[in-house]
Amino acid sequence: MNILDDFSLWMQKNSSLKDTSIYKYQRAINTISNEMLDANVISKSLFDMSLVELDIAVINILHNPSFIKKNTTGNNMYSNSLKQYRYYVLSCSDVEDTELKIVEQIEASKIGHTEKETIIKARIGQGQYRKDILEKYQNCCLVTGIDNVKLLVASHIKPWSICSNYERIDVNNGLLLSANMDRLFDCGLITFNNIGKMFISSFVGKENEQRLQISQNIIVDLKPTDKLLEYLEYHQEVLFVK
Repeated sequence: MNILDDFSLWMQKNSSLKDTSIYKYQRAINTISNEMLDANVISKSLFDMSLVELDIAVINILHNPSFIKKNTTGNNMYSNSLKQYRYYVLSCSDVEDTELKIVEQIEASKIGHTEKETIIKARIGQGQYRKDILEKYQNCCLVTGIDNVKLLVASHIKPWSICSNYERIDVNNGLLLSANMDRLFDCGLITFNNIGKMFISSFVGKENEQRLQISQNIIVDLKPTDKLLEYLEYHQEVLFVK
């Protein structure tokens, strides 16, 4: 089975999309890969990319003028198919293994020992990064109100794996979330706009929304800064799956 067929089967199992939409998304992601490769926006097929490579490619594609024009004409079908495909790759990827390889690169670099330790601990929401996020949000999950710190995650808005070393420890690149909310956010299944209004992916499903006690009426206090809103814009644009 080729990767496009597997992508289609994955959408059938994990979304409420109709067969016609699945077929359109399958064709759209293939078109995007071919056209962006021909235009030298990407250096290899989307289907040959790791998750980290794909994350970098997605932002370049979304900002490409010819893609923007095509996507506008197609009523955002192409950007939606790109995000669906990114979520598919995420679900099939060993993120832990990818990040461990990056950790090895950091450890082998020439930066100081203390800085290395700070960056690596931030990967798992530990160290000074976690302390800063806990302090900012007063030891309380933005969404659920859970205040047991053992159940809280210092979640990165822009994924640690594709951040610069500065972004990996930037308190503006973090939200304090309970484990369930962190997983939803990390997978692009929820996001927040500039005023903290929650948006929920159709992949979650109405029954799971009820089980999780979340809705699109929720508004949270992001304690926003200009930089945090910049990171959130990335999350909305690249990671959130509608």
